[in-house]
Amino acid sequence: MGSTVVERVRSQASTDQLWTRTTRVVAAASGGSDSVALACVLRELAARGELVLAGLAHLHHHIRGADADADAAFCRALAERLGVPAIVGDADVPRDAAAHGVSLEVAGRHARQAFFEEARLSMRADVVAVAHTRDDQAETVLLRLTRGAGGAGLGAMQARRDFIVRPLLDVTHYELQQYLIARGETWREDASNADRTIPRNRIRHEVMPVLRSINAQADKALARAAEILRGDEAFLEGVANLAFMKSVITDDPRGVVIDGDEFRRLPVAIARRVARYALETANPDDTYGLEEVDATVERFRAGAVLLPRSPVARTVRSVEPIELPLDIPGTVESPRGAWTLVAEGPMATPASLSTDPRRVMVDASDIGSRLVVRHRRPGDWLRPLGAPGRKKVQDVLVDRKVPRDDRDALPIVTTEKGDIVWLAGHVLADRFRVTPLTRSVVVLTLRR
Repeated sequence: MGSTVVERVRSQASTDQLWTRTTRVVAAASGGSDSVALACVLRELAARGELVLAGLAHLHHHIRGADADADAAFCRALAERLGVPAIVGDADVPRDAAAHGVSLEVAGRHARQAFFEEARLSMRADVVAVAHTRDDQAETVLLRLTRGAGGAGLGAMQARRDFIVRPLLDVTHYELQQYLIARGETWREDASNADRTIPRNRIRHEVMPVLRSINAQADKALARAAEILRGDEAFLEGVANLAFMKSVITDDPRGVVIDGDEFRRLPVAIARRVARYALETANPDDTYGLEEVDATVERFRAGAVLLPRSPVARTVRSVEPIELPLDIPGTVESPRGAWTLVAEGPMATPASLSTDPRRVMVDASDIGSRLVVRHRRPGDWLRPLGAPGRKKVQDVLVDRKVPRDDRDALPIVTTEKGDIVWLAGHVLADRFRVTPLTRSVVVLTLRR
């Protein structure tokens, strides 16, 4: 069982390009069986030279009193047994939940995301590995289905998103426990996992057993469905992007102008996406649900041709817009000297990738000999590295906690055709990532 689990993780990590031999990986550790197994599997792979295990990261949530203290002590001891350093963070999740009016689950997730980034930087690591399993994936699909999610939501968790990797998505909770038993490893049990007032736990203990009585491989089937939906969603997003560019004019000072004849020919799946993009372009600071999108589709099909821009979108910005050419190789500087962007190359693909967020390597095959550096515009979007579909630049910057006053001054690198390559210092577009098929790269560096 042990060798089977390790080999499956190794194979899946290779397929999903989660790491290379020089990638520094931090293992997120809660003390539960899944995270303990993750740490042990990564330690075995590190011993083979498949990756570098930078250490373990455990966050004390201050929810379970003495049990939480014992979890932290257990994770420190586990790191010592594995011969790697440990970093233990501290977050008062109950206080944060009360202060922001959210559930403990939501507050805990936000606290972990912030802590993982701190741990990654502290340990000079490239990625943080978390222990989500196939069971977790199946539960996530069902949870989102009950909320009426579309293809993007039902695609559930992906193996890589930004600096978070999930190498256990093809392995079950039971298999990981058997792996630990075979190794003689122990783990901690969290009593809150039995609390059926928590929706995920209710699905785990009540719904999944019923589904497995119908199909013993129900969790595998749900995970497979999620994988299919992620692929479908990526394809539909690509088709919708092309339809948007063909049927929508975004630079009209009155607002977003629709070619009604072109729009009415679109199938509903594409029309909904184009309508959502149009709404996001007219008011990039809002998000829209299905009811608003469908209402906009009906307006366009009934003859409406204009979405007025919001007053916010029309407001004169405090930062003057720029559009500067960046030759490859070459250098360009902010008019006020706040930053410099350097493009080096094209050059042969190096053995290891940069871990500095201010320095990225991009595939040179599709960017031409000149790039453009500009500020953001209403309606800007990209597909972030590892993400299943497009996302507004506004939402990316909010997610990454970029201060509101800094967002308009952020340099954005695009191709001459206008495709966003890099939100400098923050997010690389997935389309331009370096892959095993990359033959040459361009190195982009942001200097402040």
